[in-house]
Amino acid sequence: MAARTRAKKLSRAELREHALAAASAVGVPAACDVVVAGGGASGLVAAIAAAEAGARTCVLEQDLECGRKILATGNGRCNFANEDLDPARYRNGAFVAKVAGARWLEEILGFFAASGLAWASEEGRLYPLSRQAASVRNVLLARARRAGVTLAPARKVTSVAPAAGGWKVSFSPAAPGEKGAPQAGGITARAVVMAAGGGSELARGLGLSTVAEGPVLCALACEPENNGLELALVDGRRAHAHARLLRGGSELWAEDGEVLFRPWGLSGICVFDLSRRAEAGDAIISLDLTCGMTDAQLETAAATGTADGVLDPQVAAALGAAGGNPASALATLRQARDLHFLVTDRAETEHAQVTRGGLAVTGFSPETLECASQPGLFACGEALDVDADCGGFNLAWAWRSGQVAGASAAALALSQNRK
Repeated sequence: MAARTRAKKLSRAELREHALAAASAVGVPAACDVVVAGGGASGLVAAIAAAEAGARTCVLEQDLECGRKILATGNGRCNFANEDLDPARYRNGAFVAKVAGARWLEEILGFFAASGLAWASEEGRLYPLSRQAASVRNVLLARARRAGVTLAPARKVTSVAPAAGGWKVSFSPAAPGEKGAPQAGGITARAVVMAAGGGSELARGLGLSTVAEGPVLCALACEPENNGLELALVDGRRAHAHARLLRGGSELWAEDGEVLFRPWGLSGICVFDLSRRAEAGDAIISLDLTCGMTDAQLETAAATGTADGVLDPQVAAALGAAGGNPASALATLRQARDLHFLVTDRAETEHAQVTRGGLAVTGFSPETLECASQPGLFACGEALDVDADCGGFNLAWAWRSGQVAGASAAALALSQNRK
């Protein structure tokens, strides 16, 4: 029996060189109907929508491969939508509701079903059945290629400017000087879809209104407020909690979820959601580590002389619980109902899941996502000043806004071609 041979594993440098070579082999046309600036989640869907409507479509993406960031979503599992797509969970929610329409989830699931994706629900969060983000990315890339989209990665869009009969989009190599890197160039198009995160940089020369960009969905730097919990003593410990965000004594948001204690503050999914609403110095996070247990329930638990049956033992010790003392255990449990932390800043922003800001939504039609002041210019996804909570909400916006922008851009381009 012949021995099986294992292919040599390529180094990172070799993988990068191969990716650059593959990108350079893609020929960017001199002209097309629709150019999509950004080949991430919203950009790929916009390109598919445009191409399937009959428009010659090209995607310019600065990363070495299109859709690469999708692979990191949902800890590599890609929570691609949510069964409860509530516009209230979005910044500029009224605008989002108009763009998404009444059949938002149906539109998304119909699109992915037609792309060959199967999925499963976990407490309302939708994941590919494989639980692999690569499944989502791969079906998008395959559908884009079937539709005839030109996918041109390793090309950073440097300018978008009006030109005779449409737009001129210029790009430079994302890895200048590296072996196999593409060359700089430009492409003319009837319509442009801006789908790159932020969007402010390309908007500077177009007179578009923008909102300052910054990271959200990240950890929060905090200081304990008279609660007796020294964060350094519980570094790395996790607890399920009812978390509330307070300002001036009023509750801004509340959510149940896992909290991760760090020596400098708090992390965890529910804290990420609070980070979208918290401002440094004037917001308090209140944690109930008993998750709403009644007085009677706390007394029963404390009668054993320990708080460890309710709290993480290390957290209970840090709060001062004395073993074998029912009174001490009850005091600790009552204290754990309302631990206060003053928010001082956002933290670990380099790992933030979303960028807030970008193009102001007031400049775009919610029906078509076309720019009011620059006809033929469209935007979707993170290019616009829209962000949402964790749980598949941000990707749901990317997919639906991409569908709207891509289809609208194609309709405009094709109508101009017929003139």
